[in-house]
Amino acid sequence: MMDTISAPSALGRSASLALVLYCYAMVVASMADIGIFVSFLPRVAHELAIASTQAGFALSLFSVPSALACVPIGRLVDRIGIRAGMVMAGLLVIVGDVCLGWASGWVSIYAGMCLTGAGFGCLTVTCPSALVSWLGGDIRTRALSFWSTYGPVGYACGLLLAVPFSVGALWRHAFLLHALIFTVLVCCAALLPLRKARVDVKAVSGGLSLLFHDMAVIRLAMALALPNAVAYGVSVIIPSYLGRIYGVELGMSNSGIAAAKIFAMLLGGVLTGYVLTRQIRFRALYRSLACFGLGSLFVLFFPNGTFALSLVALICWLLAFGGMAGAATAQLPTLVTKQEDIGVVSGLVGQLTSLICLTAPPVYLALTHWSAYWGLSCAALLIAALSVPYREANTA
Repeated sequence: MMDTISAPSALGRSASLALVLYCYAMVVASMADIGIFVSFLPRVAHELAIASTQAGFALSLFSVPSALACVPIGRLVDRIGIRAGMVMAGLLVIVGDVCLGWASGWVSIYAGMCLTGAGFGCLTVTCPSALVSWLGGDIRTRALSFWSTYGPVGYACGLLLAVPFSVGALWRHAFLLHALIFTVLVCCAALLPLRKARVDVKAVSGGLSLLFHDMAVIRLAMALALPNAVAYGVSVIIPSYLGRIYGVELGMSNSGIAAAKIFAMLLGGVLTGYVLTRQIRFRALYRSLACFGLGSLFVLFFPNGTFALSLVALICWLLAFGGMAGAATAQLPTLVTKQEDIGVVSGLVGQLTSLICLTAPPVYLALTHWSAYWGLSCAALLIAALSVPYREANTA
């Protein structure tokens, strides 16, 4: 049995809070590119005279770097350090935003989405590495649970960022504003500690061998990836599905969707972090949330309800997903035995999550019946619940 990292917090309380908020701001801001691009996708395709399928393919390219290279990125971060990894990620996003803001054809769009996706992939490795390295105890558990809500929150922030530029041909300005925001965040990286955290190692095994000697890493990755894939697929199809079933157009504007997502995800992640510090069994909590999520999705997809009830069910599903993602992410420190393995383990989890999420949109879009939506979601969440590793959290 592998022992876990015993890492006392190397930072004070205020510094720990600042680190959590900075890591969260970085990954949320990087994910916001997706919300911006989705908001302007038809306009981009029309103005640049490219097919809508080409514009849609550009959206998929965002996930390719993190799907294929998270483990190498994790090993690189272990070598160059967390602060350098943050700066590298920010520069990639800035260059990608500039490409998107000055795009003149599909080549610029593809390059921009690949670069911003590469920056996002770096941040999905460096941010949890920073939290695991520099925090300890209950603070680390709550921080990882809170950080795990970045996906829907980042997407929602992108929708909000696009609102001021929704009139006329101002969509390019949204990407340039996003680049400016990231420039400020990269400058703030200078405040991060340059040294590595002092970590007491209690086991001699490590490196890539831990991926083969301890299946808990793979199982935790599945427990995190599958709910993320369901959430991604549901987000893609639910606006058109509700419009088709209840005869409404876009019943909620970008601002309304963003508010619902941010509220549900933050509440779910924060509450889960609090519950985990009360020594609640991780597997029991995760499986209870999975059952609650399945019930919420049934109400959401059931065609004989009401539009208002579906919106309530959507918020309930996001609360369950936020809790599941937070609970799974908070277990990451229990799977790392050596300081130099933090990046590669984070990379493995991130890469598997990205690979599975990459397949979610086309699969969900290929379905048409409500029972198929719910059945696929049910199968994915049940597999995730069965994949939860046996090791319980050690937040002491």
